[in-house]
Amino acid sequence: MDIDLEKIIKESDKSLERLPIKDFSEEAYLNYSMYVILDRALPHISDGLKPVQRRILYAMNELSLNHTSKFKKSARTIGDVLGKFHPHGDTACYEAMVMLAQDFSYNHPFIEGQGNWGTQDDPKSFAAMRYTESRLTKFSQLFLDEINMGTVKWTPNFDGTLNEPKTLPSKVPNILINGSSGIAVGMSTDIPSHNLAEIIQAVIALLDNSKLSIDDLRKIITGPDFPTKGEIVLNESELDSIYLYGTGNIKIRATYETRGKEIIINSIPYQANTNKIIEQIQEQIFLKKSTFIDSVIDASDQENPVRIILKTKGRSHDIDGIMSHFFFTTDLEKSLRVNLNMIGLDGKPQVKNLHMILSEWIKYRLITITNKLSWELDKIQKRIHILEAYIIVYNNLDRI
Repeated sequence: MDIDLEKIIKESDKSLERLPIKDFSEEAYLNYSMYVILDRALPHISDGLKPVQRRILYAMNELSLNHTSKFKKSARTIGDVLGKFHPHGDTACYEAMVMLAQDFSYNHPFIEGQGNWGTQDDPKSFAAMRYTESRLTKFSQLFLDEINMGTVKWTPNFDGTLNEPKTLPSKVPNILINGSSGIAVGMSTDIPSHNLAEIIQAVIALLDNSKLSIDDLRKIITGPDFPTKGEIVLNESELDSIYLYGTGNIKIRATYETRGKEIIINSIPYQANTNKIIEQIQEQIFLKKSTFIDSVIDASDQENPVRIILKTKGRSHDIDGIMSHFFFTTDLEKSLRVNLNMIGLDGKPQVKNLHMILSEWIKYRLITITNKLSWELDKIQKRIHILEAYIIVYNNLDRI
């Protein structure tokens, strides 16, 4: 007996929407792409944060976990973030929280942690959330001090029971200070961190003269400033091109000093791993590709997070030549991609140059200050209205 499925479907539900699978796939993938771009992977120019990071900081602020409060278990914080604002997995949310606490990931961490929060050797070696404790750093207050002063727009959370801030009223251009990285659908972002003092000076200079060129700003901002230090190996014209077009590559290499027959490496490139570098050098020693090195020692400790000692053979060697070899063959030198891609004030992703970033952030800051002043004025006017009523009552006590 033949069954006409199409006829059954039509008769069972006349309201059933029918679409060619090509059209449905394109629409569904486009919706998913925009969601990942706008709500997961790219930072916003206003506060330099992705949604999950913003929600973590806001939730911790709501728990009164400021820099003077007692530490609280990370599991409690993550529970609040997931239950109130972030409808995603706890593992990814906790990893985002851990990164906000790592001083080798950020120039200025947002979270102060107690317990094992990972090391530069192995950033993923952090303890489970039930073991660690956390609170906000003083730097985080630059983003949260004005949160309840009418400064920013709010939006309903995922189930409509609470409101959350669309952005945080950041007092500094964090998008450049701490940088960001992320992979979306069809695009990505790789924003290097910079020196806080240089960025603030550039903002002040731009406020004094909005017509400053990128060349003028480059006289103040000398280049990226990574939390793991290291030496940037680029000429000025290459850096100028990166800040002009918003894309490019930066070479960063380890720094070292000599002491007798020892070469002491005291910083490595951003996102490089000490253990991997030592393994690479040991492999070359074993294969006799580096005949001038006798041994390599990891002397890193809490005071010296990076301290790799290379012991040379013989009496005299070309130290710079030895290090040039290792720069070429190991992770003592790395090339980092730069892509200044972010969500702008218009809500759209765009690769921006240095002048555009600072100018747009200044515009955002002026909006938050104006909103704050309006909020304060409204508060004062309401208070004056009440005081005027008290005066009227006082002057008419006999009648009352």
